[in-house]
Amino acid sequence: MALPRAAKEAIVQKLKDNLEDSTAVLGFNFSGLSVPQMENMRRAMPEDANIVVCKNKLMLKAVEGDEKWVGFDTFCEGSNAFMFIREDIPGSFKPLRSLQEELKEEGLATINGCASDGKALSEAEIKAFEKLPSKQQLIAMIAGAIKAVPTKVAVGVRQVPTKLAVGVKKISDADDEPAAQAAAQTS
Repeated sequence: MALPRAAKEAIVQKLKDNLEDSTAVLGFNFSGLSVPQMENMRRAMPEDANIVVCKNKLMLKAVEGDEKWVGFDTFCEGSNAFMFIREDIPGSFKPLRSLQEELKEEGLATINGCASDGKALSEAEIKAFEKLPSKQQLIAMIAGAIKAVPTKVAVGVRQVPTKLAVGVKKISDADDEPAAQAAAQTS
């Protein structure tokens, strides 16, 4: 049963809204997955990610003319579910990878492709992308680096007087030696 034109336009608009704030969109084969498996995966997704099952033609219509989403035509084939990934990249991949591990023998939930930053990602690029830190992890790393700067400055400033005192002592000890040698020569 075909969808009415208005319903298709509503789906395309929903897809465009999802694309607007997404970092990447991943297509995976949902054929053979049960409804409870898909629902469990959806529940395990971070709040800022979501999965949409739609016809490939509707997704291609949603990305049509948008330079940010070039590359969809390389993987919009077969039974795709589209994962919209935003800030929590590793958290978005985790439920899918868990499901793939659970269904390893059946070979289900395979990744068909991923698009980000105006290009389709290769399999190696998808694996590297998956390991990128989340926004919260990046903020924590930056905060830690910023916090370390004053500590390092304080340690460095504290070391200056200590090293200066050691240097002055060595110079004064060195000054005593020539004076002692000169006194010994004159006697």
